[in-house]
Amino acid sequence: MSNETVKLTKKDLTQVLRRYVLSRQTCFNYETMQSGPWVWSMHPAMKKIYGDDDVLAEKYKSYFKFFNCHPWFGQLILMSNLAVESTKDENATETALDVRTSLMGPLAGLGDAIVWVLLPTVMGAIAGYQAQNGSIFGTILAIAVNIALWLVFWFLSYPVYEKGVSFITSKSASLHNLTEACSILGIIVMGAMVASTVNVNITYSWTVGDLTQNLGDLLNSIIPYFANVVTTAIIYWALGRKKMTSGKLIWIVIIVAIVLGALGICG
Repeated sequence: MSNETVKLTKKDLTQVLRRYVLSRQTCFNYETMQSGPWVWSMHPAMKKIYGDDDVLAEKYKSYFKFFNCHPWFGQLILMSNLAVESTKDENATETALDVRTSLMGPLAGLGDAIVWVLLPTVMGAIAGYQAQNGSIFGTILAIAVNIALWLVFWFLSYPVYEKGVSFITSKSASLHNLTEACSILGIIVMGAMVASTVNVNITYSWTVGDLTQNLGDLLNSIIPYFANVVTTAIIYWALGRKKMTSGKLIWIVIIVAIVLGALGICG
């Protein structure tokens, strides 16, 4: 086996990316997490680099180990691994695995903060407000932003391979602070949405002498938007219960709302 560097073409990288995008969350398991799709995705490139099936079999044994990262950022790590493997150094696979292991945690946190928390929260809020005003623009904007971000990650994968490991590792020092900032912003927006978008109005009241007390006003004096906060917390808790799905929970919310409305507790 020659040790000369093998340069992967854009066509080779596109084939890897296509495989990864289609399979990255399939075969997910608690032993290796995302390693199955990872190996299947990188195979065309690894075949071109090494050629020998026996060599590939040994290398894939190493890659079939625990890997779990945000799927969009995972493809950047995959490209950096292929950049290392392209050198065909005798320690290339060991180095690539070290890179994969060291980056999957920070990039998973960054991806979760931006793609799973910040982006859906902000764009969902915009879409929700627009929908309340009878406009579909917010929904179209949210979809367009998601597609745009997906394309950014796709085209960013090529220079990651070209620049190799340094493209990501040079930015690793700032990942922690960026992750925290995105998480905090997402929490702030979520809190604002609970107060302004969730609308649980407690109408139950009682009269003692000349004084009439509304239960909703009393609870809001303890915690602002008490009913909104408690309702959101209960729904969030319920979604984490075994066998509970969002579809079932929607029906439960509808039924509970009808019952409480009929009893005059909420309105």
